[in-house]
Amino acid sequence: MTASPVELKVTDELREAMRDCIAGRLHSPVMQKLSSGTKAVLKDIAGLQTRAMATLGPAIHVGESWWVTRRAIQQSTTLQVAQFKASWFGDHPVTDICCGIGGDLIALARRGPTTGIDASKSVLSFTAANLVTAGVNANLHWLDVMESDPADVVSGSKWIHIDPDRRANNQRHVQPDAWLPTWERTEALLGQTEGGLVKMAPATTLDASIAENCHLMWISSGGSVREQTAIWGNLPTPPSIQNNGNAWQAGGRTAVVLKHETVQCFSTRSDDWTTPATATSSAEGWMIDPDGAIRAAGLTDHFAHCHEAKTLGGPSGFLTADWHEIDSQPSQPNVAIQHLAMIAKTRDRMSCDDRALRRYFRKAKAYPEIVKVRGVDIDPAKLGKKLRECGETPLALWIGRNGKKTYAVVTDLPETVPV
Repeated sequence: MTASPVELKVTDELREAMRDCIAGRLHSPVMQKLSSGTKAVLKDIAGLQTRAMATLGPAIHVGESWWVTRRAIQQSTTLQVAQFKASWFGDHPVTDICCGIGGDLIALARRGPTTGIDASKSVLSFTAANLVTAGVNANLHWLDVMESDPADVVSGSKWIHIDPDRRANNQRHVQPDAWLPTWERTEALLGQTEGGLVKMAPATTLDASIAENCHLMWISSGGSVREQTAIWGNLPTPPSIQNNGNAWQAGGRTAVVLKHETVQCFSTRSDDWTTPATATSSAEGWMIDPDGAIRAAGLTDHFAHCHEAKTLGGPSGFLTADWHEIDSQPSQPNVAIQHLAMIAKTRDRMSCDDRALRRYFRKAKAYPEIVKVRGVDIDPAKLGKKLRECGETPLALWIGRNGKKTYAVVTDLPETVPV
């Protein structure tokens, strides 16, 4: 259930005015007809177009723009994530509840029949315009899902996608009871279907009684964890998805990494992730930094177990492993790890001291092209700039905390594991 301070109905005349606004023709005849308030809104939307294209993709319909607000673009699902989620539904009818300006709706409409529902007429006006910009069709309904009968909301759809408003009262909420619709109403809606996807903030923590009835999935793309998604009911798994031999069972967790046009998953069943990994106090032959989706899902320890790695400074720190000491081919880490973590071969270990670091890089005629920091108050950009003058060979510098000590590890640039 989204709300917008913008009360505009997107008409053909307003579309023309937007084209003039983006082109800088602020005194065109159609712009002169608009009130100062409407002009200000159009200018704001025009200034958001670069950000909108980064989130929603390029406009398919030539000459059209994305109709967005600052709040809406912050909440919108990015194109890559939306396409991934849409692939779960095949070509069957789907209802997108709390569709907002259409981030998920557009991707869903591209794969099959889709209905979008929202409680705000002004938002739905923007949604309709964005469907034109995207070159797709979907049915749109103005409906308050908290007041309407769940069966009327779902309207016969086999599956639903729902993105609750998590910013009620202008505050960000990660607890389902504060969302609109509430989790109780969300479950009622899901109960009318065979299953669905519920979009949540990455930091959302569901009660155990809820989590055991769904499969939780954290999705990252572009180096950031974009969302947590609850997979509810009997959804088919897209053929393109490969996980590490684990089914998408209720009560389990999955980290999904969207990278370089690939989909990589790391999954667990029920309580598999709760066993702590072996800890070490010293970096071994390889340094490993699991993707943010793995960390957000709480799967760092389980990831270490599966790849014969250890935690360095606890599960919130880096991982390390001595893969080069493994003789038997079957026990070597799966090559897919390169998509699920940053890995690099260790060169040297030392204390984190400015003089020692400068001395090392000068002697090696190198500089840290990549500086990774965990658990310490060090600005990677500033440190990298300070050491840039030491040489020309690019290396990587990993800095973390082990107990009260701060350590530094120099590695080659990240690469794939040996196979």
